[in-house]
Amino acid sequence: MNFFEAQVHSMPSTLVTIIGKLYISRVVDKQNNIFIEGACSPARFEPELSLNLEICEMINKKQGSAPREAAFTIVKLINSKNINQAMLALTLLDNCVKNCGYPFHLQIATKEFLNELVRKFPERPAPFPNPVIQRILYLIKEWKVALTEISKHKDDLVHIKDMYRLLRFKGYRFPDLRDASVAALAPSDSLKSAHELEEEDRIAQSAKLQELIRRGRPQDLVEANRLMKIMSGFDTRQTPDYGQKFEDELAKIQDKTILLYEMLETVKPGERVDRNETIMDLKSACASAQPKIQKMITEEEDNDKIENLLILNDMINNAMAKFADIRKGLFDTHYEISGKPPTATSTEEAPRQAISLIDLDDSVDNTTTTPPPAQSTINDLSDIFGTNLTVSNTSSPAPSTQKTPDIFDLLGGASQPSAQYNTHISPPSSSFSSPIISSPSLPPPVQQGSTRTITLVNKNGLLIELEVKEQGSQCLMKAFYSNQSTAPMDQLMLRLAAPKSMQIKLEPQSSQALPPKSSRSITQIIALTNPQKEPLRLRYKITYEQFGVEMEIAGDYHD
Repeated sequence: MNFFEAQVHSMPSTLVTIIGKLYISRVVDKQNNIFIEGACSPARFEPELSLNLEICEMINKKQGSAPREAAFTIVKLINSKNINQAMLALTLLDNCVKNCGYPFHLQIATKEFLNELVRKFPERPAPFPNPVIQRILYLIKEWKVALTEISKHKDDLVHIKDMYRLLRFKGYRFPDLRDASVAALAPSDSLKSAHELEEEDRIAQSAKLQELIRRGRPQDLVEANRLMKIMSGFDTRQTPDYGQKFEDELAKIQDKTILLYEMLETVKPGERVDRNETIMDLKSACASAQPKIQKMITEEEDNDKIENLLILNDMINNAMAKFADIRKGLFDTHYEISGKPPTATSTEEAPRQAISLIDLDDSVDNTTTTPPPAQSTINDLSDIFGTNLTVSNTSSPAPSTQKTPDIFDLLGGASQPSAQYNTHISPPSSSFSSPIISSPSLPPPVQQGSTRTITLVNKNGLLIELEVKEQGSQCLMKAFYSNQSTAPMDQLMLRLAAPKSMQIKLEPQSSQALPPKSSRSITQIIALTNPQKEPLRLRYKITYEQFGVEMEIAGDYHD
């Protein structure tokens, strides 16, 4: 036994373990660096995905300091003078962000990493930036949308948003995002067991604890002390009930299954279910959860839990059978969906409640004001009917206790419409057409007037239905906004135009934020005067933001 071995044997076992782990960590980090440099070699003409994914797997397996070492090794290669090597490093960085989870996200959100990432950016953007800068701008915008807005740990990643704002302030323009790239970073809806949920939180807490200790500031050490109490089980008040969280996940899968079956029941002959985005999303969610449910049935020991899992598995089987029948052209088959949603629903509202079973609120308050539409927007809407037409757009919603500004302030004149359905509306003056309402007040609808429901828009997950009540030349419409997609819609605004023979006016929407998987969560009153009783003709333009990307839907409607 030599001197070194004697010293090791004389050390306490805990200290030997720590020294061993540190030594192994150094060796593994060096191995990672070798793989990273090989993947970004200038001799390569294109990235090798299999090697990049192997590097991601090594980072996930090692954890500890591996995410930080890998991130800073990659960013050094991004600043290489060789453009090919820099582009290969950016591809590897993108693969690591999408496959290494929160520990890696925490490192790319540090000030040191972000400053190093944009180190070669000029003070002011060049007219034609090189491809490396363009790719970095794309990644920063992607991280800003997917990590700082919809991520579970968005509060720990705020420096990404700060860098995004700084670059915009300096004049840099960010490229448009592809939906697929954002979806790859979005939180997964896959079913996770209580053990998997606990393990996911443990990995995130361990990575955060290590980063707090590395920084070493007084406030970081205080937070690290609090986090250690949670991880050790000393502070049980902050420890989630993972069993209950798993039960909530099962309830969501059950709700999605019921909703999928109810939507399939409404499919008519000739319709293509594979073109319905909502149905396909629900079908995918249920199908991906079923193998895990079947595995849990074989592993679970509690008879009551086994029975619940069997019922849920049968529900999914029936929903999948109904989907397969419709694909074959069989629309009159019926299966039993014996499960019940967690919250009781009334008989009258069953179809409407079914659309909002994804554990999300049906209405979101949003009082953020937005500027009125530009003159160019009004000109665009006038193309279908000529220059002499009535144009109306929504304004930001206001509390019911305050006076609502007139939606025609842009065109001149002012009035104070109320949010109530049967309130009189004063006619503002307009330089584009005759007065909006020919009479000084709009008569309230009466019971004898005809009532019908029309679909104004049904595209990209946005559904706008109009409940039309007609009485003579007067027509009152109530718009219902639904979001059938899995992403929220913000800054939602509807603009309408009618022929010069009609006058139209919109009251403010109840909100400008439309939650995902929500049914009729926003309402709006529309007043229309049709003296000549012509068929209804409308030109519409809808704008909103989804995942930070501006979206637009335009078209026309006619009876």
